[in-house]
Amino acid sequence: MAIHQLFPEPIYFSQLNRELTKEELNTINKYKKKTYKNIGNITSSDTYVLENKKLKNLKKDLITMVLDYFNKVICTDDSIVPYITQSWINYTETDQFHHRHSHSNSYISGVFYIDADKQVDSIKFYKTGSDEKMIKPHVNQYNIFNSTNWQFPVQTGDTILFPSTLIHGVEKKKGINTRISLSFNAFFKGVIGHKRELTELIL
Repeated sequence: MAIHQLFPEPIYFSQLNRELTKEELNTINKYKKKTYKNIGNITSSDTYVLENKKLKNLKKDLITMVLDYFNKVICTDDSIVPYITQSWINYTETDQFHHRHSHSNSYISGVFYIDADKQVDSIKFYKTGSDEKMIKPHVNQYNIFNSTNWQFPVQTGDTILFPSTLIHGVEKKKGINTRISLSFNAFFKGVIGHKRELTELIL
């Protein structure tokens, strides 16, 4: 017998291959002075932080990962160029959390972990439509086929990319460190589809 995995959701993991500079860290810390209360934690009031010139090198590093995601996951021959749209910083203290959500008006989304401890920090993804299931047999051994959610530990320097439609969140934080993450959305410019097939879209 054989069990095949069909139509999986891609969760792309990478690591920033360098330490953040003092200037980058100082810039990130300044954003904590102007925040608003999110559901469960706090978020920077600036929602375009990667447009800050002092973070231009970090933005280049993250764009490189976005391009790699497109090359390895999307594999298109359409003439498109991915780019980062919005970007913001989340600060999560002990016993705070980040509510379940997805990202509208975006193609892929990403999280870069500025400060995270894999012993206590993680991100959880939820299977689409899992809450609406009417028939739910009791599961005594979870696997990728019967699970309705999946959790990944994260650490400083990790970057995760995933489809923006995928629901995700952070459970109540343990540990004493302030979990700091830079989230961002990405879309693309160019032409998709084909003129003769009447599917062309110029973006």
